[in-house]
Amino acid sequence: MKEIREYVTSIVSNLVKIKSENPPGNEVEAAEYAVEEMKKLGLDAWVDEFAEKRANAIGSFRRGEGPTLLFITHLDVVPAGDEELWSIPPFSGTIKDGRIYGRGSADAKGCFGAMLGALKMLAEENWPINGEVILAAVADEEVGERGVKRFLEQGVKADYAVVGEPTSLEVCTAHKGRAELSIKFLGKPAHASQPFRGINAIYAASDFALKIEKLAQRLRKKRGAMGYPTIALTIMEGGVKSNIIPESCTVILDRRLLPWEDSEKAIDEIKRLAEKSAKARKAKIEFKINQHVAASETDRKSRIVTAGLKAVSKVLEKKARPKLFQATCDMSPLVHEGKIPTIILGPGDLKQAHVVDEWVLIDELEKGSRIYREIAAEILGAQE
Repeated sequence: MKEIREYVTSIVSNLVKIKSENPPGNEVEAAEYAVEEMKKLGLDAWVDEFAEKRANAIGSFRRGEGPTLLFITHLDVVPAGDEELWSIPPFSGTIKDGRIYGRGSADAKGCFGAMLGALKMLAEENWPINGEVILAAVADEEVGERGVKRFLEQGVKADYAVVGEPTSLEVCTAHKGRAELSIKFLGKPAHASQPFRGINAIYAASDFALKIEKLAQRLRKKRGAMGYPTIALTIMEGGVKSNIIPESCTVILDRRLLPWEDSEKAIDEIKRLAEKSAKARKAKIEFKINQHVAASETDRKSRIVTAGLKAVSKVLEKKARPKLFQATCDMSPLVHEGKIPTIILGPGDLKQAHVVDEWVLIDELEKGSRIYREIAAEILGAQE
């Protein structure tokens, strides 16, 4: 497996060197590199540029009659932020101490490298498959999921899908949904020397913030086999000058939902709390849903789930069990819009995602390739 290890390491390091921060995106160069490497393995591959500098990379190989298996991950990465905070430059793709460092190494360019490694193994075996394998590296997963939605809108059909995200090589059969909510509290301005003549929007927002903290504590008590839902107030902005009573204050909330939760009820609960805080302070609110990604789940009896668990158990030499992916990802549109039974599985630790000095273990990349290859063997009938 030394050859695959070196191959995947090279792919991931090279891909990390290509800036594809989102915003703004700029996935075209990364997509071109991905397509070039897919073509080397004999895939029919192309770049689908659907907006300026926004692109998906898609490749496929079919032999014989059989199901279609989709491997899919994303090319965009979150911004590196202040690069001076990084001890290793974020777009260097540095290989050191058994790791690859850089923005996107774990989330999720490492997954693409491991998926490509699996296809290289199949290519070197002269593609012993019955059916079709598709590899898609899409844009905009980190913001609006436009890449995967574009992919589905083109009418691509698949019987099963594996989403590459950093799961530490665990098979995740479900993921949390996410609602991003914006609430603007509206008060009345006044001179700060006469605060009683105004309505302080920050006070209303602060009252609401404390209610959200208590709600977060209540949600934590709803822990089950798949974890618990969460809520966090992540941004608060208000006021224009130090001697003016602030007439407005905006807060942004992040609500993570489990598959069994009613998202409408969850969002309504937050709106009622905001209205209660506003009323108590004689303020008003403007309530907006900025983004809503539904939670999704695949039946644990599905063939893709059993294939994933079997592959992980074989490669890692320990019994694998289905898990919940704590974040949101492109599984949601695949399940809800594409009606494709899907699992989330990939090298890398979610704790490394979106952080300074992000890294992925090369050992996990190699094992990830072997796991993906085993899944293809199970679904598409590849011979040992």
